[in-house]
Amino acid sequence: MLAGAAGKQYLVYWGTYTTKLTRFANGESKGIYVSRFDGETGKLSTPELAAETKSPSYLALHPNGRFLYAANELGPEDTEISTSIGYLTAFAIDKASGKLTELNRSSAKGLMPCHLNLDKTGGMVAAANWASGSTVSIPVGKDGKLGEAATVYQHAGERSGGKPGAKVEVHCHSVTYTPDNRFLIATDTGLNKVFVHRIDAGKGSFTPHNPPFLGLKHQANPRQFRFHPNGKWAYVANESGPGCTMLRYDTARGVFEEGPTGRTVPESYREPMTCAEVEVHPSGEYVYVSNRGHNSIAAMRIDPATGAPSLIETFALGGSNPRSFNIDPSGRFLIAMLQRVNAIVPLRIDRATGKLSRYAENMALPAPVCAKFVAMG
Repeated sequence: MLAGAAGKQYLVYWGTYTTKLTRFANGESKGIYVSRFDGETGKLSTPELAAETKSPSYLALHPNGRFLYAANELGPEDTEISTSIGYLTAFAIDKASGKLTELNRSSAKGLMPCHLNLDKTGGMVAAANWASGSTVSIPVGKDGKLGEAATVYQHAGERSGGKPGAKVEVHCHSVTYTPDNRFLIATDTGLNKVFVHRIDAGKGSFTPHNPPFLGLKHQANPRQFRFHPNGKWAYVANESGPGCTMLRYDTARGVFEEGPTGRTVPESYREPMTCAEVEVHPSGEYVYVSNRGHNSIAAMRIDPATGAPSLIETFALGGSNPRSFNIDPSGRFLIAMLQRVNAIVPLRIDRATGKLSRYAENMALPAPVCAKFVAMG
């Protein structure tokens, strides 16, 4: 448990899909919602609308805790999803009420931005454009407002581990800054690669590193990516199927090496499924992965010597499409979201074993996708 985290009070902001498309949502959501969270009991208040905005599928918090950013996965016209240009929106947080005030918007210069993150200084935000397969960076002002795009990097090339000349798609799915704030990491599910870019936080820009990517040897389709607290290991949720791949990170050279993959469902399960979200426990002892199709959260133990993940259990969520989840700052609670059945699932983490259990009833929220904790103090 993180010192001082238990017992604190938090706001939890929920990203959702608002557009009435069968693939994503029923059209009932209006934007970003907020709940109050008791860090001692895990109690969540009923979500309330914090800001009306179009399909804020993923959220990111500024390091100073005063601003929140959303990846609006559809474009300003809210037209067909295949042709919409997405954008990012900056909000100011009112911690007393939980309400958000829109500051401004900036084009993502690509289709369907599905993930975003800020660097450690708060000087730049990066986003992953899923449909167009590109990574974009945008400077952030001291007032929290977004500037114009500084860098757009279009993913291209052969699929790693695939047959030469085979047709591939490009789908950038996540962006993460390294703990030392030197590099921006972008995963591409279509190319089966993890891209590495050197950042200039002052300019809000980035350039390809040398080497520019890690091409995974096995079929992983890397989706979401998280660093271990030690900064030397990272974990990837594999969209290709039941796997969480560990990567070794050379902090001096900014280079990754592919490590072992742990299975996220029992060996007996052979039905179609994909992994979605991955989160490392604050203690560094466990890593958790959401299994779509199997509709569960995998609890995995991290070998303290090698970093290898191994399955402890899968916890059935009782509903379809666990797109995302998050762990509270104390490491005592895990909040999962079932996108297609409009539900939030509160779970408790057993710190001794890493196993999960329910501690409260599900809560209703239309098409939930993302949860971000914001300390109220």
